[in-house]
Amino acid sequence: MGVSEPREAVSALPGDRVSCEQYYLHPGQIFASERPTLVSTILGSCVAVCLFDPVARVGGVNHYLLPIAGRERSTRFGDVAIPALMEEVVSRGASRAYLQAKVFGGACVVECFRGNRRHLGEENAELALLTLEREGIPVLDGDVGGTKGRKLLFQTDDGTAWIRTL
Repeated sequence: MGVSEPREAVSALPGDRVSCEQYYLHPGQIFASERPTLVSTILGSCVAVCLFDPVARVGGVNHYLLPIAGRERSTRFGDVAIPALMEEVVSRGASRAYLQAKVFGGACVVECFRGNRRHLGEENAELALLTLEREGIPVLDGDVGGTKGRKLLFQTDDGTAWIRTL
């Protein structure tokens, strides 16, 4: 599933944060931690769902490429990655009742220039929002759609997220 431990310490974080661990999230991976960790990733049409429990201070994030898995049950697909992230965050001490979400990505980086009416990024973002609504997890913030990629920084312990348009 791609869950692993953070790599190194970061000292100067946005918002004057004290040092914490950091982890770079590759496409198709999930990361969750009960320790304060700054997770970064780059999104185009892919989507990242960030989940956190503000009481237990446990959080995690996924990075999926496609909305629906066929026969391949991989976290590269949103319909696998979102439930897997929920399970991983809860297994690390989060309470399902307190989970909150933020959703990022889903840009139209290629298909828009071909004239398609519905694009992959839109499908990815829609899947995330519908899944979270169905699960009763409130989406507090997000940045989806558009035509530009994003760099995401997500703080697992308090759910703070920073976005830079690329």
